[in-house]
Amino acid sequence: MVKKELVKSSLHLIDNWLDYQVYIKEIPGLVVGIAIEDELIFKKEYGYANLEKKIKLTDHHLFRIASHSKLFTATAIMMLYHEGKLSIDDKISKYLPWVQSAKDKQLEHIRIQHLLTHSSGITRDGNTAHWFNYEFPTLEKIKSQFQEKIGYFEPSETIKYSNFGYTLLGQIIESISGQNFSDFIQKHILLPLNMQNTVLDIDETNSMRHATGYSRKLPKQKRKSFNHVSTNVMKSATGLSSNVEDLIKFYQAHMLGNETLFPDYIKREMQRTQFKGKVLEKGLGFSIEKIGESTLVGHGGGFPGFITQSGLIQDQKIIIVVLSNAVDGPAYILLRGIVNILNKLKKSEEDFLAKENEISPDFSSIIGFYADDWGTFLYSQIGSKLVGIAPGLDNPIEYFIIYKHDSGYKFINPKEFPAYAPGQSFEFVDGPEGIKVLIDNHQGKRFPFKFEY
Repeated sequence: MVKKELVKSSLHLIDNWLDYQVYIKEIPGLVVGIAIEDELIFKKEYGYANLEKKIKLTDHHLFRIASHSKLFTATAIMMLYHEGKLSIDDKISKYLPWVQSAKDKQLEHIRIQHLLTHSSGITRDGNTAHWFNYEFPTLEKIKSQFQEKIGYFEPSETIKYSNFGYTLLGQIIESISGQNFSDFIQKHILLPLNMQNTVLDIDETNSMRHATGYSRKLPKQKRKSFNHVSTNVMKSATGLSSNVEDLIKFYQAHMLGNETLFPDYIKREMQRTQFKGKVLEKGLGFSIEKIGESTLVGHGGGFPGFITQSGLIQDQKIIIVVLSNAVDGPAYILLRGIVNILNKLKKSEEDFLAKENEISPDFSSIIGFYADDWGTFLYSQIGSKLVGIAPGLDNPIEYFIIYKHDSGYKFINPKEFPAYAPGQSFEFVDGPEGIKVLIDNHQGKRFPFKFEY
């Protein structure tokens, strides 16, 4: 497990890399949070909640977290399972007798577990065009579709992602509990976890709290904004809105040792691989992904104007949440980048720590962005070392250099990057008007680089 203090010392690098990514990719807005165990060690907002009005993002703004809703639905199902009110091997027709069709005999074989793992084989979204006309179906419209064939594969044949399936899970929760889906989630998950900034769907009471969602960025065109729309009966698949702090509370409840919602055996069952496809592994609700040496359990979300990603590294007790308000928001790329940095810290931990009886130097006066005609570079201090990255890269460890300290503000390039003058030195010196200037041993200069958006 990477040391918490070492992770904290990397936050300058993570923060500035994210800041530059928002700038260079012209992302409207971004919020990122990182927690270790029960401590929120990093949370920051970048950019705008509304571009036209130049309203800066704050921690009060809500984001449509879309398919993250499935984690809440799966959690509710497993709470009912723990209480003995259902078995995940139960056929869904036991609770939803209207799930039947003379044209689709495979329906009678679908069980709750199939819906949880996206292995039921049924339609992704039914026959409504809600992702294009933004009119989500009612329950009556969902029921009417069973008059036709909605299955494409046999149960357990393959992973076929299905918002329709998680809509049915929401109805199963209502059937068993006798409560509507929103009331059940509010009472049994949001209230116990003190998630005061999470709502089950958009309505007139919360719409003003939401960040504005934007279209993709096209050359020479402005992004267009999206109107907020209700997801109606599909809220159990894609309806929720939340913020970084609330989502971290949710993931903390899924850490082993936290029994606020249910015991650890339920969490282990939800977070182990239940169905392995060629490109995806699914637990119960959770997606499971290996990023380098770390196993991340979590989910993503895509909604008109919003792309979000989050996850938990269970054995390190690390939670990462990334929320963006654009359909081309690189939430997944940024989350992977943060995980890659954390993996680098864990793998090279001894390189960053000061030796016994060694005083760790202070490089705070020289760290930051520097640029020349060839590009922009970010220098940061992690532990006792100066490191450098190319902040425009999607993967921040693709060009991640740990420099050898010579003396003062003079450093030696390492052997690992043959094209970057290994063995040769560079130095930060006082420049005009009190700024620092980087000079290499060819007398090439890099000057501090500032940007805004």
